[in-house]
Amino acid sequence: MAILFGDTSSSLSEKQHGGNQTLIGADPTNTIFGDAGLNLLDRATGGDDALLISGSGDLYGDAGANISAHAVGGNDTLSMNQSGFSIVNLSMYGDAGGKLLDHAVGGNDTFTSRNIGGNCFFYGDAGSSMFGRVSGGNDSFSINGSQTNYTIYGDAGTNMSGHATGGNETVTDTGGVQCDVRFSGDVGGNMSGHAHGGNDTFQANAAERHNIFYGDAGGNMGDRAVGGDDTFIGGTGSGIADNLAYGDALTMSDNAQGGNDTLTGGSFQFALPAGTYNNVLVGDAQTMFGKACGGDDKLISGTGNDDMWGDAQVMLGKAHGGNDAFVFNFNNGHDKIEDFGQGNQCKAGSNWGTDHIDVTALGIHQFNQLSISAFDPTTHESTITFSSGNEVVVHSQMALTQHDFLFA
Repeated sequence: MAILFGDTSSSLSEKQHGGNQTLIGADPTNTIFGDAGLNLLDRATGGDDALLISGSGDLYGDAGANISAHAVGGNDTLSMNQSGFSIVNLSMYGDAGGKLLDHAVGGNDTFTSRNIGGNCFFYGDAGSSMFGRVSGGNDSFSINGSQTNYTIYGDAGTNMSGHATGGNETVTDTGGVQCDVRFSGDVGGNMSGHAHGGNDTFQANAAERHNIFYGDAGGNMGDRAVGGDDTFIGGTGSGIADNLAYGDALTMSDNAQGGNDTLTGGSFQFALPAGTYNNVLVGDAQTMFGKACGGDDKLISGTGNDDMWGDAQVMLGKAHGGNDAFVFNFNNGHDKIEDFGQGNQCKAGSNWGTDHIDVTALGIHQFNQLSISAFDPTTHESTITFSSGNEVVVHSQMALTQHDFLFA
């Protein structure tokens, strides 16, 4: 096992600046620190380092422990390109293995991984938490693997609090096969205080087994936390993988505010029967409670079957949804809108916001061109049929009218 340090095995402090190093781990297992084995303190600055391995290991772009005070992480490149067919277990930290705190700033880091088998964990900025007035960097992740479990945290592994701000992250799955990919745009755990998520993007691959996306937090968004404007793209492939995408978080509480997110279902070659779904698209969270407020989200149907929720699968207390748009094109498959909001037209369901069904791409200009079944007052459902095998079941509080649509 090799252990490499770009600058020092201890800490960088005061106004020390790390060098721009290229560190290559040639052993089967490597631990590499781009700048410091411990901390970046005071006004220290990390270098722009390149860390390269071909097997298992732990890579730290700047510091093995914490980055604090006014220290700034470098713009690092962390890469693993597997040689041979051994199982690879990998952890990459763009800036710190521990925390970002005070006024620390993460670098704009680049992660690349190509491997077969194993478990990979990527942390854009901090392996642990971010709090204070810290800012995460704008990091990018490129993955390509087979039968690998990827877990990606855009900024921090556990929590974001205080006035912490997440960076704008991008994940691109360039050609994985039978992998499980889980991406939390900002933090794997909770966002609290006045934390603010970045504008994150996940370009998934429809050939994977499972893709799971949380635009901001894998746990709860509470207090006055605000989600970023995030994007999920389900990808195109010949498989029957499933996508589960939450625009903001698993749960939202208190006065949390969701971002204005765009979620696009995957496009698949093999169709599933009606009532089963390749894609579950949820504009804000699985559960919203307290006075949490959803964003104005856009949910775009792919060619797979899409189960679409503009706000949350469970709405409790005084939680309120945003004004969402559900977008359809040709070959949408068998879809369902679970929470179509019609605003103040009704009492029940008015907390779903005022939503619209966008049929502009279908070239539909007016309401009488639509084929809509009679509204069932018991199930609160009606079905819009665009063509054979291409329809959407809409759960609403009242029968649909022309005011519920966006026409060409």
